[in-house]
Amino acid sequence: MNIKQMKAMVSRFRHADFSSVQDPAMRAKAQKLQAKQKGFTLLELLVVITLLAILATGALVAYDGVGENAQAARAASTAATLDQGVRAYRAVTYAYPDQWDNLADPDDANTPAGGTDAEFLPEPLQEVLTSIDLATAFQAAFSVAASDVPDFLEDYFDDNFGMEEIQHIQAGTTGNGIRVGLAPNRNHNEGANPFDATDGGAVETEYSDFGADVTYISILASEAFDDDAGTPLLCKVGGELMNGTFAGGAASADPLVINSINDALSTERCNLVLALGFGGDAAHSTVNSSAGVIQSPAYSSANVNPADSYARFVGLFHLARGNKGSIGDPGVDDLTQAEFLQRPRLLGFIDTEGKPIDQNVAEATVN
Repeated sequence: MNIKQMKAMVSRFRHADFSSVQDPAMRAKAQKLQAKQKGFTLLELLVVITLLAILATGALVAYDGVGENAQAARAASTAATLDQGVRAYRAVTYAYPDQWDNLADPDDANTPAGGTDAEFLPEPLQEVLTSIDLATAFQAAFSVAASDVPDFLEDYFDDNFGMEEIQHIQAGTTGNGIRVGLAPNRNHNEGANPFDATDGGAVETEYSDFGADVTYISILASEAFDDDAGTPLLCKVGGELMNGTFAGGAASADPLVINSINDALSTERCNLVLALGFGGDAAHSTVNSSAGVIQSPAYSSANVNPADSYARFVGLFHLARGNKGSIGDPGVDDLTQAEFLQRPRLLGFIDTEGKPIDQNVAEATVN
């Protein structure tokens, strides 16, 4: 350090604010040296250097977490904007956007899109999602003849949501349907990831095709506590269990976690909530409307990299809601037609870590 640098350091020291230093002895030492009018001894210069280093470290600590807070704020803002856009589109067109992403493997039970080994869906999202056999569940819940199920599904989704088609990632004989080198968020698009029998790929089907060409659809895992005993109800819809998760397997859903996502999902009621990704095809389905949703935003964080895994926001659609009761009471542990909402509704969006808007807002304001 030359004389000029030393003088600059001393000047910076004399004008520094040490009031934020937590150690009272160190703070007093700094303020005493600042008050000294004459030059510093060599030992005092070493103390000055140390004090400036402490002050610099304190400044860095003050910035600790700023990146995470900004990410949470961005996620909350993006999800809120998307939520408003989808609701505005619904208000104008009387329909939701079409061609959402199925986040389940359409052929294997309780398996995420891309399979269990691909890590295509981030693990935090796998911890709150599962899948059901849609055709079987609706056939039993609504007492529909097997031959009438395709038409029933078509009418249900078209009449209630304005949805006709859905995007899947389907495995081939050897491949899991995920295209190497393709951005994960593009894998549900059949143009970017065309299906072939060996590798698999993206497939677009109608809801009437469930039970034939595809089987499983992604839902928010659902479990509830017995109102009397506090034991799990083993939630089902039309006999199809909903209380597992992709990450944890059978009976791993936690009612408290589900309730934390949306308080409308009581810990003592079974709920059927579709969980579908708002991908590029869903955004593109709205282009002919003046209220079109311009783009499908991506989510990113320290835990989710869009270059490595699926990173779309996930829409939650509430279809059915059970009553409080004990195991075995009608319509409590196994949802049937009586528990289906007259008007299914969009609860909102979660990010690809399973966090709702208000949780991201809270994390954005943590000091």
